[in-house]
Amino acid sequence: MTRLKDKVCLITGGAGSIGMASARLFLDEGAKVMLVDLKQAALADAAARLGGKNVAIAAADVAKAVDVTGFVATTVARWGKIDVLFSNAGNFGVVAVIEAYPKDVFDAVYSVHVKGASWPANMRPRV
Repeated sequence: MTRLKDKVCLITGGAGSIGMASARLFLDEGAKVMLVDLKQAALADAAARLGGKNVAIAAADVAKAVDVTGFVATTVARWGKIDVLFSNAGNFGVVAVIEAYPKDVFDAVYSVHVKGASWPANMRPRV
């Protein structure tokens, strides 16, 4: 099928299992896919396994605005637009009662799950 023919899909957390499975589905539907994840080596492996000219990668931290600006700009420079954002990046916290929850862990989880999920949508590229 080609439900996503010529659509540009950006997937954060793209080197993980859910990101890879989503990328495969998007590619099978005709999309162009930008995979974003923290580690360049994991991204390179993911891109090699997916194959094809319709896959690109960007190593970035979704919790850092400068990184988000960079991968959004890279995606638009390559394909001219972004049609789909799959905000899939995530990190783990700890299981603890609220009074004992470590502030640094809370801040790290919040940065990825809240900031990382909202910045790309707020950084709509101008084309």
